[in-house]
Amino acid sequence: MSDALPQPRISDLARVAPAAAYLDGLNPEQRQAVEAVDGPVLVLAGAGTGKTRVLTTRLAHILATGRARPWELLSVTFTNKAAREMRERITAIIGPSAEGLRWLGTFHSIAAQILRRHAELVGLKSNYTILDDDDQERLLKQVLEAENVDSKRWPAKMLAGLIDQWKNRGWVPEKVPASESGHFA
Repeated sequence: MSDALPQPRISDLARVAPAAAYLDGLNPEQRQAVEAVDGPVLVLAGAGTGKTRVLTTRLAHILATGRARPWELLSVTFTNKAAREMRERITAIIGPSAEGLRWLGTFHSIAAQILRRHAELVGLKSNYTILDDDDQERLLKQVLEAENVDSKRWPAKMLAGLIDQWKNRGWVPEKVPASESGHFA
């Protein structure tokens, strides 16, 4: 008598593997979006219809089926809350391997990672600092004070707004037209 396990029959090998538990509860359209792993998928639906669930389940499905490794996926959100929620949901489905999702975050956080990694290509050092709104306003107040500009008449917040407009037009300081730069102080 042999202790070896019986060999599977060809018919057993041809059977489709049972659906993963994380697919349970998805409606047919959601499941179709989750299982569409070749190329991009547009998930367009109203509030509260399960878009985040579909997207996180799709990422988890791609990882669980070995179609990609965590560091090969890019998932961009608008808010930190959404990024945190997606990471938590994926971790609940696939476990600790979700920790390798280095490219899951907000537009700003992912852009900052890319910029820090390739800072020298745009003339920066990789240890550059990003100033938040409060830092910017504090710095502008110091500049205005150093230049003896009346901060009551010309508030730093107003200068920050002008600089933002110029930046949105793609104007570096030397390219700001005289007609524009004369608006402040």
